[in-house]
Amino acid sequence: MKKLVLIVSIFFLYTILGVAQDTSTFTIPDSLKNKTFDEIERLGFKYYNDSIKHEIYANTLLVKAKQKNDPLSLAKAYRSAVFMFKNKFPERIAYLDSSIAVSKDLNHKLYPAVPYSIKGGEYKQIRDYNKALDSYLAALKYSSASNNKNFYYLTKHNIGSLKEDIGEFDEAATIFKEVIDYEDKNNISGIGHLVTMLHLADSYRKLEYRDSATFYNTKGIKESLKDSLELYPFFVLHEGINLFYKQQYQNSLDSINKAMPFIEEFRPRVEESLVNTYIHLAKLYKEFDNKEKYLEYLLKINQSYDRSGFVSIEMREGYELLIDHYKLVDDKNKQLYYINKLFAVDSILDTNYKNLSKRIVLEYDTPKLLEEKQNLIDALEQKEKKTSIKFIIVVFFAVVLIIVVVLIYIKNVRYRRRFKELMHTPTLNTALPKEVLDKDPATPEAIGISEDIVNSVLEGLQKFEDKQGYVSANITTGELAKKLQTNSKYLSKIINTYKKKSFSVYINELRIEYVIEKLKNESKFRLYTIKAISREIGFNTTEAFSKSFYKKTGIYPSYFIKQLEKGKYVTI
Repeated sequence: MKKLVLIVSIFFLYTILGVAQDTSTFTIPDSLKNKTFDEIERLGFKYYNDSIKHEIYANTLLVKAKQKNDPLSLAKAYRSAVFMFKNKFPERIAYLDSSIAVSKDLNHKLYPAVPYSIKGGEYKQIRDYNKALDSYLAALKYSSASNNKNFYYLTKHNIGSLKEDIGEFDEAATIFKEVIDYEDKNNISGIGHLVTMLHLADSYRKLEYRDSATFYNTKGIKESLKDSLELYPFFVLHEGINLFYKQQYQNSLDSINKAMPFIEEFRPRVEESLVNTYIHLAKLYKEFDNKEKYLEYLLKINQSYDRSGFVSIEMREGYELLIDHYKLVDDKNKQLYYINKLFAVDSILDTNYKNLSKRIVLEYDTPKLLEEKQNLIDALEQKEKKTSIKFIIVVFFAVVLIIVVVLIYIKNVRYRRRFKELMHTPTLNTALPKEVLDKDPATPEAIGISEDIVNSVLEGLQKFEDKQGYVSANITTGELAKKLQTNSKYLSKIINTYKKKSFSVYINELRIEYVIEKLKNESKFRLYTIKAISREIGFNTTEAFSKSFYKKTGIYPSYFIKQLEKGKYVTI
């Protein structure tokens, strides 16, 4: 349950509504003038759900802290002011940075560790995992320096949760286990301890350590009955899901059905858990051959999306099952409807998890879905046409077929010619012909870069090509410029001038030259899938690889490999 974040300190419990006031115009109420800073801070914690009262307390803390000119009081006041802003990310970060700035040199047990930790959570919410990790590591550093072990391990948990979010379940499980061991050794219990246990059990399930997941789910069930009843149904749910993968279907169904009513009460805060519940109930009823219940829970996944806008990998799987269901019953309208829904979910997933794309395996890739969607549209439109125009349609398609056959024939002739040219060329070379270079000579003076730098970069590029550095994925001008001890502007200008192409075209053409020679000479390499080949030479998608291959050679890689496998041509 990723969204149920570890809560040990009240600092992480609340998000307050309201708009911050300018303290220069704020007047402390008479009822608060004689209260101490600590008393007002406690009132803020007490009434954190009351946005109006909290705003008054937070602004009072700011005024009193500025009057005292005490760094610790200011740090606390700035941290408290953060929660006056809802959905205002820049303002929240600004107040957290202020809290950090005034407390950096205090060596306090909680400051600046607390604002750093909250800042990590803020970045985690917007999926900026790098900055979230930076903030958590800073919180770890300061809590370690102040020897605040409890907060140190709280921060370790947050880092583990981050790892779990980005799919690094092995590392996440190691961190959660370390936190659990520390808390057990120091007799730390309560909701925070149980949340860590829940995360650990979930990580073990995703790693397919079924028995370990059962151990911690069972332990969590027992302890939550004593310490935190609100977590009890989540442990029951997680063990129910775990039992599904143990193929104990009836026990799994009983556990999930037992937990579901309680979890639904937490809606909309736990949409991910609800989607997980619905997808596994659907799978269970499919095992029991209960088609009505199977469809009922798949539709609940769609209702969750319509209600909350929340998406997850599990939700995507639900839409795939819905598409398959309506394809099986030949309901093209609903099939098309859920294909469009799946595209919408994919778009959000691509935005939210753009750094995780290599970990998301799509059983329905985009080209296949687009083709299926178009086929459905064509079929629905064709169904509406009158039978009286069948003859015209037949004639039309006959003409189209002839045109297509002719075009295919012309394309195949062109492809065969390009294939022969490739096979009779020892290697492709991205260098321009001498007559082109003579016609448009490039000089360092012409591009405003010293000759020494130009020569150094060109020499570095040659070594980069010789060592096949271009097969690494996600190469950027910045990274390569750093390796060549220059800047990206100079590197781009030198490549544009001396290679006569943009940086991306330069890299892609080197990759294509490399893969052509490798395919020619290594029969085992030709057995790889197009997707595997594209990843091997640095492309992130098969589409990008195929487009670059075609642009460079005039044919597609699949055709090139197919012809090589026919064995009609021998490498020269």
